[in-house]
Amino acid sequence: MLLLHNQGAGNRPRFTLKKGFEFMIEVINTAVQTVGVGQSVVYNTTTAKGGCAERHRVGSALITLLKPGRYLVGFSGNIAIPTGGTAAEISLGITQDGEVIAGSRMRVTPSAVENYFNVSTQHYVDVYGGCCVTVGVENTSGQTIEVYDPNLTVVRVCG
Repeated sequence: MLLLHNQGAGNRPRFTLKKGFEFMIEVINTAVQTVGVGQSVVYNTTTAKGGCAERHRVGSALITLLKPGRYLVGFSGNIAIPTGGTAAEISLGITQDGEVIAGSRMRVTPSAVENYFNVSTQHYVDVYGGCCVTVGVENTSGQTIEVYDPNLTVVRVCG
C-alpha cells in the first residue's frame, strides 16, 4: 500500500510515497459465543493493528472507522444452531452504522444442532469527510445462534 507523506516545512509541503504503511485492524474471539436475534458478534482480542484509522475496544462488537476513505471489511467465522434450537436457515450480516449492508448476508441451513458451517464475506465501506462509521456483524437469523472463531478484518484501501 502507498501513503502520501508530508515532508515539507512551513507553507511549502512536499509529498512523497511511502511503501508498506497500512491502516488496518483484525479482531477475533476464540470462545464460542451465543448471539441472540438482532445482536452483534463480540470480539475479545485485537490480533493486529496498524495506523490510527480504526478503533476497537476489547469486548465490543464494533469497529469505528475514524478517517475518510474506502475500507475493505472482511468477516469469517463458524456458525451453528445451539442445543435446543430448531434446524433451519441461520445467517449473519455485516453492519454499517447498525444497518445490515445489502448483499452481506452469509446463510447456511444446518440439518442438526451443533453442526458448524464456515461463512465469510467482504464488502467495501466508505467513510466521507468528517468522521466516523461503525462496522460489525449481526445475527440476522430468526433464532439464537452460536458463533465460533469469528474474525473481522478492516483495511483502509483508499483515502
